Amino acid sequence: MRWGCAIVIMASFLPVQVLATTLRLSNDIDLLVLDGKKVSSSLLRGAESIELENGLHQVVFRVEKTINSSNHESRLFTSVPLIATFNTQLIGQVNFSLPPLDTQKEAERFNATPHIALLDGNATPIPVKLDILEIITRPKGIDYETDTESYNKAGKYASLPHFATMMADDSTLLSGVSELDMPPAQSQNLTEQRLKYWYQQADPATRDRFLQWIKQQPSS
Repeated sequence: MRWGCAIVIMASFLPVQVLATTLRLSNDIDLLVLDGKKVSSSLLRGAESIELENGLHQVVFRVEKTINSSNHESRLFTSVPLIATFNTQLIGQVNFSLPPLDTQKEAERFNATPHIALLDGNATPIPVKLDILEIITRPKGIDYETDTESYNKAGKYASLPHFATMMADDSTLLSGVSELDMPPAQSQNLTEQRLKYWYQQADPATRDRFLQWIKQQPSS
């Protein structure tokens, strides 16, 4: 009996291990990118929160809030896109906390010098790095995922490099000797050339894993 009491007392002093974090969604927050990936609008429709794993996270979002303009009429304020990084290692819940945004002047001040707070379930501030995400307008519109990747690769204030997709650039294949320098057989297309080239560059273990993966793919 004494041992049982001792075990209970000792357990009460052990640190609580948080296995997941709940990111609470706010009506004033338009979530655009989560951990380097575009957020699907269908995923967020009607959702009040998103479950995250412990560790480093990065969100890209805009603030959308109805404010009073100078002529006392209501209008929708949409902020510049913001990028924030934070750590949820021992945190069970994350909440957005915005400064007052009720007037045109407050909205303009927010866009010039954005400031938000992230709070845990006890309303304790969570360390956060916040920056403005520079976007590029393309013929097909804005691509927040691509702009986030460029931001992370640039090593800026709120960058998380491991969320940047480091894919091989075809330009590297065009410099020096590559599979594109070899005259292709009539039956080969560009994709086939690249597959053969990278297969030849791989070590034996990687080749074996690749062949096993091919065997698991359904035949077309």
